Amino acid sequence: MTSDMNGTRDNEQTPPTFENALRGLRMTGASTGIRRLVGILEEHGAEEGAMLATYEELAENVSDEGARYLISLILADERRHHQLLVEMANAMAWGMASVSPDRATPSVSPALDRELAEMTKKLRRAEQADYRKLRRLRRQVGGFGESTMWALLVELMMLDTKKHATMLRFLERRDRKR
Repeated sequence: MTSDMNGTRDNEQTPPTFENALRGLRMTGASTGIRRLVGILEEHGAEEGAMLATYEELAENVSDEGARYLISLILADERRHHQLLVEMANAMAWGMASVSPDRATPSVSPALDRELAEMTKKLRRAEQADYRKLRRLRRQVGGFGESTMWALLVELMMLDTKKHATMLRFLERRDRKR
C-alpha cells in the first residue's frame, strides 16, 4: 500500500465533510427543523469519523491477517455510512440534490415507470431466493468451526441480501402510488 503526497493511501479516499451542508444552511435560510437534523447528522458524522480513524489505525497495526480482513470490510461499510450522512445533510441543507455543490441524496419519483417496476419486483424475488440459498450454504459451511470465517461471511451476505430486498420494497411502494 502506497501513500500520495497528502498521506492518503491508494485504497482510501479523504472522508467527505459537512462544510457544504453547513454553507447550504446559511445560504438557503433553512428552517430550524432542517438545521437541527443537519446538526444531528454532523454530530453522528463526527462520531463516525472518530471510529473510522480508530479502525484505520487498527487495520494498519493488526498482525492477524483474518482480523485485518474483517476490519477492512468494516472500514468499507463505515466509509459508506459517513458518505451517506454527508449526502443526506447536503440534500437537507440545500433543499434539492440538484443545487448542492457536492453529492447529495436525490429525491425519488412518486411512481416508477412500468419497466423499472417490473424489474424491481423480479430483482426482489431473486434476492429472496438468494437469501434462501445463502441460508442453506451457511448451514453447510458452519461445520468448519471457528478456524474459518466462512459462516460469518455468508451471514454478512445474508444481511446484505435483506438490505437489498428492503431497498427494492421501498421502490415497489412507489409503484403502488401510480
